[in-house]
Amino acid sequence: MKIHKGWIGKAVCSLFLTVAVALTPFSHQTIAQSETASPTQITNPGKSIVLSKLNDKLWLHTTYNEWNGTTYDHNGLIVSTSNGIVLIDTAWGDTQKTEELLQLIKKHWKKDVVLALITHAHDDSISGIRALLHQKIDVRSTRLTAKLAKEYGYPSPNPTLDEKPVIKVGDTILEAYYPGEGHSSDNITVWLPQSKILFGGCFVKALDAKDLGNLSDANVEQWDDSVQKVIEKYPQVETVVPGHGNTGGKNLLDHTIELIKQHSQKQAAKTNSFSRST
Repeated sequence: MKIHKGWIGKAVCSLFLTVAVALTPFSHQTIAQSETASPTQITNPGKSIVLSKLNDKLWLHTTYNEWNGTTYDHNGLIVSTSNGIVLIDTAWGDTQKTEELLQLIKKHWKKDVVLALITHAHDDSISGIRALLHQKIDVRSTRLTAKLAKEYGYPSPNPTLDEKPVIKVGDTILEAYYPGEGHSSDNITVWLPQSKILFGGCFVKALDAKDLGNLSDANVEQWDDSVQKVIEKYPQVETVVPGHGNTGGKNLLDHTIELIKQHSQKQAAKTNSFSRST
């Protein structure tokens, strides 16, 4: 979801259409269970942010928001390096949500967030940018995301990822990659070669997604080609993190392409039906 000044804007990935919803709903009971005694999960007092361990250096940060009485999730990554924490995408919601996320990180890791990467300019990825900039965190994106962020009423990240997509922070390497348009015109992925984990963000759909969701900013015609570029660029991927829903393997990329094909077939069938009736 992106929010323009005055809270006016067209719906995007986290603003859900009445019927085309591809995110995974979570009940309050589910969130409460995620808080239990497992040392691999951490939550804030309001249970709206859950941190889940992927490996010794990588954790998922998942924000839960209510929409029309149902709770939905959005994922980002926390990367612990020898030189501090790298955050991929902000928490989803108001500035306070990301402030809470930063407090959880500081309490658990005893490290500062030194860098943040924004994968696209929709509000589920960028809405907490002011909290990051307030703490003088280096926030980076592509030029297009920085441009769109400004158009949507957010401060612009530092647009360095086009020229410098490979970043080394201490002992950890990250690679930002723009494969082309898909879920949005500016969506990127982030590859962590040492862990063989790909952060796909809203560009990649979870296995339980039944459709592509809201397509207000999508380029469906190009999306499958863009996903194929990611598949070819990172054949060694083992874990894929979608923007919404559960993590999985590289089959999430194949599933996304299948959903795109299904959508295109339905659109073609509607067009043919209309042509026959006129």
